Amino acid sequence: MNENNTENELEFDLAHYLDLFLRRRWVILSVFISVVIVTALITFNTRPVFQAQALLVIEKERGNNVIYQSGPTVERGNDDYYQTQYKLLKSEAVLKIVHSRLNLDKVPEFAGVYGYRKLLGPVTIAPVPRSRLVYVNVDSYDPHLAADIANTVANVFIEQNLGNQLFISKDVLNALQSDKGEQSRVIYESLPAVVNNVLIQQLKQEAAHLQAQVAEASGRYTPKHPQVLAMTANLQTLRSQIKTETDKVIQSLKIDLSGQLMGNNIRLIDAAMPPLSPIKPRKMFNMLLALIGGLGLGLFAAVLVEFIDQTIRTQEDVENKVGLPFLGLVPYTDPVKTQTVYNHLLLSEHSLISESIRNLRTMVDFAEVSGKDKSLIVTSSVRGEGKTFITANLAAAIAQAGEKVLVVDGDLRRSNLHKIFRVSNSKGLSDFLAGGRNVDDLRPLIQPTDVNNLSILTCGPRPPNPAEMLNTPRLSAFLAWACAEYDRVIVDCPPMFPISDALLWGKHINNCVFVAVFGKTRVPLIKNATKRMLGSGLKILGTVVNMSKFGGLSYSYYGYHYDYNYNYHYGPDKPETPEKPETKESVSKSGRH
Repeated sequence: MNENNTENELEFDLAHYLDLFLRRRWVILSVFISVVIVTALITFNTRPVFQAQALLVIEKERGNNVIYQSGPTVERGNDDYYQTQYKLLKSEAVLKIVHSRLNLDKVPEFAGVYGYRKLLGPVTIAPVPRSRLVYVNVDSYDPHLAADIANTVANVFIEQNLGNQLFISKDVLNALQSDKGEQSRVIYESLPAVVNNVLIQQLKQEAAHLQAQVAEASGRYTPKHPQVLAMTANLQTLRSQIKTETDKVIQSLKIDLSGQLMGNNIRLIDAAMPPLSPIKPRKMFNMLLALIGGLGLGLFAAVLVEFIDQTIRTQEDVENKVGLPFLGLVPYTDPVKTQTVYNHLLLSEHSLISESIRNLRTMVDFAEVSGKDKSLIVTSSVRGEGKTFITANLAAAIAQAGEKVLVVDGDLRRSNLHKIFRVSNSKGLSDFLAGGRNVDDLRPLIQPTDVNNLSILTCGPRPPNPAEMLNTPRLSAFLAWACAEYDRVIVDCPPMFPISDALLWGKHINNCVFVAVFGKTRVPLIKNATKRMLGSGLKILGTVVNMSKFGGLSYSYYGYHYDYNYNYHYGPDKPETPEKPETKESVSKSGRH
């Protein structure tokens, strides 16, 4: 049982949203087309951007020989090392050199005092996951320039990495390779590799000891003494050995350092080539995204418009938003001045609008079934909502059902009912209210119509004080006489705003049919009007949604329901030809006021 209820709720929700989207199809279509057009304009007018890629490999850094380091070595993690290299690869120092080397100040894209900083956006670093490879990507409007920048960034970074990695060894090698006589000898002998050499240390100790002996002997003997000459010769030999051993160490350093300078842990694998096609804009992708996004945005806009819409459109709106009974939907018809607004009720052919009026008659009968008073007024919030049209058609439909009906033009300010029924307005209700002596004076004012059982009391000459005339006892006497003479009395009243004449009629007639326009009459206005009527004691039989336009599932269902019921219950035995367009059964423009 619960599963069946859940399925019914799901089906109802789906039908509700399908109905919503069909009714709001123009909103959806407008948003969809707007998104597609805007996307197309942006996509096809955007300047193409090309991307060039240079591929580098960054090997794990090799440690330098401890002979050149003055302190202890520090072991660094791979992640820290590679993150550092990625930052250095896009550093301003590298970009400044690239900007200068390629003369990018002459390119409008990178011109300016700080033009090298404009490379920060186009140059991107993209490491390859789980590898030591990294791409240097460069975006530019010129494919050849993009390739040149990518290769230059890679080469400059490789050069700087080599210099930064071996800057101490490079300085030492430059010093070792320079030839400045005694100054070079002093530098050589001060190198740690020479100072810490054991053999050189022993030779220096022996030379120092021998030099002390030579100094002592020189104090006792002349310089030509054989002992002094022998000791001096031995000292020269030791110094020559120290120089020879120092030269060996220096030569070894030169070879070692030259080998290190030739190595580099960063290499260029694939040089960038000018791209053949742009990466932006992605025309096919953008248009596909526009189609999907435009549809989604259109559906969202339809839901949003429906959510903020404060007008009446459906039975659910009448019952949920306003809290009034629902009497029916009356479809919109194009005005045809050559016909009366109730002409569709007089034709043998049945149409959607005629069935909607008959359905309204049935709903009014149901609403009045518990009451003895068969008189009612028809009003709306403001003028232009079709209350006169509803009054004329409802009166004609009730008269066709066999009841004797009197329709009264109760709008003493803007009378229109006589135009619909095409009768004279020279005399009418205002004459009786102004100077009627008794109810017998009413009979000459009543006029027949072309609908059987339907009579009309027009407004008559427009009085200067309508509100005061509706407050006279003659109005009560008229209504008492009319209810005694006729089965139904239907009064076309003025709208609730901005005047209150309808409430004066409500003092004598309790029942009211309220008219709202499909998609135009706002809920707050209806609530204010109905609040005034209920406060004055009027009973609102229900609301009629006039000028409804088909476009959703519910309206299509209503149309099918009307047509099906008629054909099934009342149709002739032989098949009927398809109905003609409803323009032949439409109403005159004046009947909508």
